[in-house]
Amino acid sequence: MRKLFFISLTISLFLIMNAGCSNISAKISKSKEYSPLIIAHRGASEFEPEHTVKSYSRAIKDGADFIEIDLRMTKDGKLVALHDEDVSRTTNGKGKVENLSLNQIKKLRIEKNQKVLTLDEIIKKYRNSTKFYIETREGSKGNLVMEKKLIDMMKRYHLIENQQVIIQSFSEKSLRQIRKLNTEVPIVQLIQTWDAKKLPKRIKEYKKYANAIGISSRTLTEKEVEMIHDEKMEVHTFFRLELEKKETKRMIELRVDGMFTNNPAYLKKLLDEQK
Repeated sequence: MRKLFFISLTISLFLIMNAGCSNISAKISKSKEYSPLIIAHRGASEFEPEHTVKSYSRAIKDGADFIEIDLRMTKDGKLVALHDEDVSRTTNGKGKVENLSLNQIKKLRIEKNQKVLTLDEIIKKYRNSTKFYIETREGSKGNLVMEKKLIDMMKRYHLIENQQVIIQSFSEKSLRQIRKLNTEVPIVQLIQTWDAKKLPKRIKEYKKYANAIGISSRTLTEKEVEMIHDEKMEVHTFFRLELEKKETKRMIELRVDGMFTNNPAYLKKLLDEQK
């Protein structure tokens, strides 16, 4: 399994405020072998229902370095793996996650008779076999609801010190709060497609708390990869499902540092062919 991309996860608050985050990628400057991270997007979601045991287990079997987990918080304050704010797309139920208790959500069923998983369940099941790439979100009113619970859980399972977790978000506010709570956890600032043009002006600000930029393949160019690498940050890219196989080869040519994929086996095969 490819090792975690950060040279050092020990980052003092002084360094964060005055010099940005630590250098992160040994392979940018030192490694001759190109070995980007394979990040299973909601698991092996091309084949199995997203964020389920079937999806995560297949992703691990197919060679993913990380399984991605989208977080939502229930009415009673439990962290669950669901992408949407509403459960209707992926389950047989209705309603917003934040308005449902964990007990109510556990009664729902996903395709192939799978259940909604809590973050705690996922970590307990997979902490000895993979690493976790976790996405935070603000509450519906723009409030921060999950950051402390998440960091407390990461500490309880020793995931930060064991270099088994990366935290990502489109919310700068959420990521800044994560950084205040912990100076060592790797952070990825996700960039909305329509905000990509602002990256040159914002990248030094992102560097104060983040270690990498997550950006859509649709907007990513060689110039942007070079700019991010010049800041000693990593580039992780995500795809629209229908463009993934077409764009993956271009991302390999650009030497991005990590790729989200709905089909980890396909990406692993492509990367093995490069060696």
